[in-house]
Amino acid sequence: MGPRPTEAALGDPLTPSAGTVKSMNRTGIAAVAGVCAALALAGCSNRDAPQEKTAHAGNVQVTAGADGVQAVTLTGGDDLRFSPSTFHVHPGKVKITLRDGGTTPHDLTFTGKLHAEIPMTMHGQSNSMELTVRTPGRYPFECELHIQEKMTGTMIVDR
Repeated sequence: MGPRPTEAALGDPLTPSAGTVKSMNRTGIAAVAGVCAALALAGCSNRDAPQEKTAHAGNVQVTAGADGVQAVTLTGGDDLRFSPSTFHVHPGKVKITLRDGGTTPHDLTFTGKLHAEIPMTMHGQSNSMELTVRTPGRYPFECELHIQEKMTGTMIVDR
């Protein structure tokens, strides 16, 4: 049973007229070939795919405990960011703990004026360091494993 005359007259896309079947096939084949070529060329690109990164998070004021040590825990996750990425301390003893909250390992290394580091920390683990800071200023740190991804942060020593 064929289409009702009103559907064919309205140009039913499922029932093309005899004159358009060849042109639709050629057009369809050309479209598919074009898409395949574009996908093949995209796969041969030497550019890295753009990566969606979350913004650096947190700006925390650290306070001293009963023992006088200012303690802060930073979490490194699969988003390749420290959380918090910035924290404030006062001159004195500081304990920094790096906790790996994802499946990607991380470390923490201060760059510039301060030479201290926390070794590579694996999934579910924590590592710490204690140091004494005396001079106010900004002390940048990074995950050496993820420098290209800009996994960085700053310890700010206030007056």
